[in-house]
Amino acid sequence: MQELRAQVTDLRGELESFGGSVGARVGSTRAELESLVSGVVDAIASLRPEAESAVSELSSQIDALDAELAELEP
Repeated sequence: MQELRAQVTDLRGELESFGGSVGARVGSTRAELESLVSGVVDAIASLRPEAESAVSELSSQIDALDAELAELEP
């Protein structure tokens, strides 16, 4: 019986050690992911003005082509 208690105590210690290390890993991984996501958000924000400018220019070209087509229709 005492051997069984000793084994249970050992297993409990291993489980607590494993849980603690997993918790630390999850915490550090989460911090790394948050940092990466922040970088992606910043990159997208910096590209947005360029994209909006290109979309505006394309819209103007489409409008001009629509006007030309309207003139060609009888």
